[in-house]
Amino acid sequence: MKKILSAIILVLAATTATFATGIEGTWKASMQGPDGDMELTFVFKMTDGKLSGVVQSPNGDTAITNTKVNGKEFSFDVSFNDMTIKHNCNLQEDDTISMKATGTPMGDMAMILKRQP
Repeated sequence: MKKILSAIILVLAATTATFATGIEGTWKASMQGPDGDMELTFVFKMTDGKLSGVVQSPNGDTAITNTKVNGKEFSFDVSFNDMTIKHNCNLQEDDTISMKATGTPMGDMAMILKRQP
């Protein structure tokens, strides 16, 4: 029984690590802003099982904080101008990330991030 339980834990840990590694890289998305479409670039990096990164916008780079990774699902916050936007993400099978951002000045938003070469 211990061997079976150990094998299950090992498989689950390997699956989580595989999805987490898939998060790494540069991703782009467009969002509707008050002055029209705005392109955002998300740069994610995994180091020792922890997610870090930045969001690049026309207004500059902003670090992501409060990161959590659970398999193909992950979340993070971006704070600027006394505002914190929460991002809930899911790595998809087609190598995109579906993202829901809450707390934006324009209300909740859904975006699809596309991996960049």
